[in-house]
Amino acid sequence: MKLLEKSHEAFSRAFRPISDIRGAGRVCRSINGWCLRNGLSPIRKAKMLDGTHFRIDLRSQTEWYAFYSGSYDDAAINLILTLLSKFEGDFLDVGGNIGMYAIRVAAGLEKHRRSICFEPIPNNAKRIRENSELNALSDRLLIHQVALSDKEDEVELVLREDFEMGAQTGNASIAISEDADQGFKRIRVQSSRFDDICDRNGFGPLPVAKVDIEGHEDFFLSGAQKYLSRDRPIILMEINNWFYEKRGTTSSNVLSNTFPPNYRAALLRGRGSKYALKSLPKEQLAGLRGIETCIFVPEEKQRDLEQALA
Repeated sequence: MKLLEKSHEAFSRAFRPISDIRGAGRVCRSINGWCLRNGLSPIRKAKMLDGTHFRIDLRSQTEWYAFYSGSYDDAAINLILTLLSKFEGDFLDVGGNIGMYAIRVAAGLEKHRRSICFEPIPNNAKRIRENSELNALSDRLLIHQVALSDKEDEVELVLREDFEMGAQTGNASIAISEDADQGFKRIRVQSSRFDDICDRNGFGPLPVAKVDIEGHEDFFLSGAQKYLSRDRPIILMEINNWFYEKRGTTSSNVLSNTFPPNYRAALLRGRGSKYALKSLPKEQLAGLRGIETCIFVPEEKQRDLEQALA
């Protein structure tokens, strides 16, 4: 087993310089699967290219490539840090997973600023805490183990593809339908409105947010109307239209109705550590295929966004 671990470490070091070469990911996936099938412990510690450290589950589709490449949405995180340098306040992470955004953003901020992170899956929230300790950031990371929605309730959470290979951590969604959720394990978690949590905790300004909650984004926005009006945040949001289609609606319809007036939408396309911005009216969001990162910005902060992307 020690030989396998040493060989795996040697491969992971050798892979990083070539991780962006076409076809490298497929080779890496095959080797990762072979190592796991032959008894390699799936929970590994990785040092990312930005110097942060994470415990990563190699069985999770969301996590394994970050271990080998040392990167994970680097362009988006760089953009968030640049935007936060223009405003006072903390960072809001809705759908924290294992903390790849919340921890790396906190590490790049001044010491008096925090990441406020929401993650309802117990094992994910536990892993965020472990990763924050690895980076000596526990005092700058506020973790709420609750699902953000449009009401306070108990909801069914569907543990999706990342868990199929036995991963302890990964992606999930609020239950949609028998057709969409068939075959996946489910758990019950608490949900709450973000505005209510803000009132109870007295959060200060949260000028930039990242939202990735698998087709439940509009419910979060509906429960965060006071926050949206108060802070007029710039929001990075992952759009996966499959979830909206399974709900019998479209992202264009629900997001157009939940953002305050004078918010513009744009598509963000990453290349290396940089993003390019493409204007995209909210009416065209439903036409996106695959999983895309979009940004929603109030008109009065459009110039700040353009300068951050320059």
